[in-house]
Amino acid sequence: MGSLCRSQEMIKLRLFVEKSVAHETMVELAELGVFQLNDLNEEKSTFQRTFAADVRLCDEMQRRLRFLEEQVDFQLEEQRLEDTITVEALQSLQLEELARYLCDLEGNVTEMNSHWGALKAEERKVAEHAILLQAGAKFFEDAPKVSLSEYGTTIMSPDPEHRSINIPRSSAKNDEETTSLLGVSKTGRDGMEESILGYYAGFISFENIHPFERILFRVSRGNAYLRLVSLDEISSVNIRFEKMENEWGRKRVFIVFFPGVALGTKILKICEAFSVSLYNLPEGEVERYRLLQSLEQEFNDLQTVIASTQSQREEAFREIALQLSLWKEKVRREKTIFHALNLLNYDTSNNVYIADGWCPLDEYGNLQDCLSRAQKRAHAQSPTVVEVIKYPKDTPPTFYKLNKFTIVFQNVVESYGVPCYQELNPAPFTIVTFPFLFAIMFGDIGHGMLMTLVAAILIFKEKQLGGRKLNELVQTCFDGRYMILLMGLFSVYTGFIYNECFGVSLNLFQTRWKFTDASSLACGVDSCADALSNKPPLDIYPFGFDPVWSRAQNGLSFLNSYKMKLSIIVGVTQMLLGIVLSYFNASFFRSGLDIWYVFVPQLLFMSCTFGYLVLLIFIKWLTNWNAPSCLSDSRCRPPDLKNTLIGLFMTPYKVAEDAKLFPFQGEIQSVLLLIAIVSVPWMLLPKPLILLYRHRKSKIVIGNEEQRPLLDKELSTQTNNHVQGGTHSDMNKKEEESFDFGEVMIHQLIHTIEFVLGAVSNTASYLRLWALSLAHSELSLVFLEKVLYNTISLEHPIAIMIGFLLWAFLTIGVLCLMESLSAFLHALRLHWVEFQNKFYNLQGEGRKFIPMSFSI
Repeated sequence: MGSLCRSQEMIKLRLFVEKSVAHETMVELAELGVFQLNDLNEEKSTFQRTFAADVRLCDEMQRRLRFLEEQVDFQLEEQRLEDTITVEALQSLQLEELARYLCDLEGNVTEMNSHWGALKAEERKVAEHAILLQAGAKFFEDAPKVSLSEYGTTIMSPDPEHRSINIPRSSAKNDEETTSLLGVSKTGRDGMEESILGYYAGFISFENIHPFERILFRVSRGNAYLRLVSLDEISSVNIRFEKMENEWGRKRVFIVFFPGVALGTKILKICEAFSVSLYNLPEGEVERYRLLQSLEQEFNDLQTVIASTQSQREEAFREIALQLSLWKEKVRREKTIFHALNLLNYDTSNNVYIADGWCPLDEYGNLQDCLSRAQKRAHAQSPTVVEVIKYPKDTPPTFYKLNKFTIVFQNVVESYGVPCYQELNPAPFTIVTFPFLFAIMFGDIGHGMLMTLVAAILIFKEKQLGGRKLNELVQTCFDGRYMILLMGLFSVYTGFIYNECFGVSLNLFQTRWKFTDASSLACGVDSCADALSNKPPLDIYPFGFDPVWSRAQNGLSFLNSYKMKLSIIVGVTQMLLGIVLSYFNASFFRSGLDIWYVFVPQLLFMSCTFGYLVLLIFIKWLTNWNAPSCLSDSRCRPPDLKNTLIGLFMTPYKVAEDAKLFPFQGEIQSVLLLIAIVSVPWMLLPKPLILLYRHRKSKIVIGNEEQRPLLDKELSTQTNNHVQGGTHSDMNKKEEESFDFGEVMIHQLIHTIEFVLGAVSNTASYLRLWALSLAHSELSLVFLEKVLYNTISLEHPIAIMIGFLLWAFLTIGVLCLMESLSAFLHALRLHWVEFQNKFYNLQGEGRKFIPMSFSI
């Protein structure tokens, strides 16, 4: 039985499925979701598969469903209701009938949209034409009057806003008369009376006005007159047309006057090039009024038709919306089934499909029941045959049974790499170590409570938020809500140790130190009989740091010393845990080489160097440097552990008297250094040499076995497979078949150098715990003193309120968001590089178990 520590035990199955029951079998397997299919048609391309046409049909149906969904969302502004999807409803749908229905439905919706577009375009044209007629009154009321002189010229009325246009006449009247400029006419070549001026009127978009004016001026050489009017200038706009303003709000009404037919033809082409909407604008007031009345009647009729059409469209789209989710689920399931069927191999001689795949061992019984249900539902004549492949050649996939709490930690682990089959999983350890490392860097009671509160809200509303589509940031926080909860709780715990709440030290148990006038240094409240002696308290602060350290001048150096040592202790402990876990991996896979020539020298090297440093830290902490015997001895002083560590490698046998922590320290350090030096070639040489010896020996054994009967060879191979078992035995066989001593030696050399150098760099990397904890604490103190306390000292209510809001914004935005993200990334790096690389995913051949399932 598998657990979270190791992946589930897998078995490889081969199914022989009758052709008539293949579809129903895949449906039942996808409903169960515990069987991963292997591709038995790898040599075939996607388009050569048996069910490629069915997959393309499903793709086309999904395209039509996306089109219908877009139309429904656009048409129905309110939230659309959806029917509950049931298995009976899905089974009642037939894919071929649904495909035909969707094809017809797409055509009907397209036709409805085309008809609707034509109605709206006609409505726009009628509304624009009516607006133009109302604007035309303004055009012609302001039109200039001309005097027809006896010399055959037109004399414009004095108006600074209009330009004069001189037009020759073929005949002149003796008597001067005043008339409209548009009323001036001449006799053409065919003897017909022609108007001297022509005009076009319509709507033009706002962004095309300036290019239109320039081209019009160049083509007409200044002989055309353009007048523009915005809708705001038309005071007589009928209220029934006001709701159309959103469709042509960025358009302007225009009229252009021009002399001559040839110029009018050119201007018409210009209007067509700028997509200008031209309409009929009679010059006479009576004609305009009659045309406007007919347009109003036409507009009212259009409004009636549009309202009826809109109601019909909404009803049609509501019916589509009720069935849309059911159709999408049906097509998605069928596409999954056809993809699965394309992975099967068809045996034409026996008319059966052959399926090959992996299944968890404890789900084998459920899989057989599933196959029986498919057989009964399809009324198959012969049952599905299940064959268990005892000695598969390929590596089984990795599968863990996860829940909503453990899945986020497993995802963090697998971001580094998928574990090999039944390799030790770091996730159970990550559940504890990841929040703890985060909390060391983020330790604060107040900040931890805010983070815990946010996580608690997400957990409390997980049913409501789980079914909604959230933005990326909220979705990320929701997926990691349980991790955020643990990080907040651990931060509260470390905050109590640091005695910090929003940067303020809490005096929960009364300080054990006090300051006196006799000395500038504090003394313990129960040992201040002689204040000059500055003795520490006998009864220490029960939990965490004494609040007096936040006010002490040497408080920062004291906290730095503690956090630095704590970082080294935590780092070395976690790395030793990773090395110990590598033993359990090697023991599980029965790899004696990895135990004796990888685990043992690595453990000895790490323990004799940085493990010894951790031991020195604890000895220094446990030594009473204020004891009378120590105070009377001038050599009894706390040593600098950095110098001690350097001396371990430079002069291990020589320890100064004032730097000794225990008797025979020099001799013990010499032995530890010797063991650490011997561990390096111990890691480097034996494993490649033993592998070379085994490879040569296996060649001799194979040469001797060539004379054996074939049956003995097969039995021997099966026996060896059975004894070795597991994934690593298969990999060892592959290595033996293609053994290259130079490659193995270089690989072991790289691994040895990486571990030796990494022991130093990884230990130093854990100092980031101290650095980020210091940065977080100092930032909290700076925001508190410089922002909040300074504004409170002004004793002005508005300044206090502004200071508090600014402090709250900086606390949440910088400390709770940016600092938490920084601490999260650093904790992630420590787990991936410093912890997991000691034992996890060393082969890099793990692959995730991806079963065929409708829920994926």
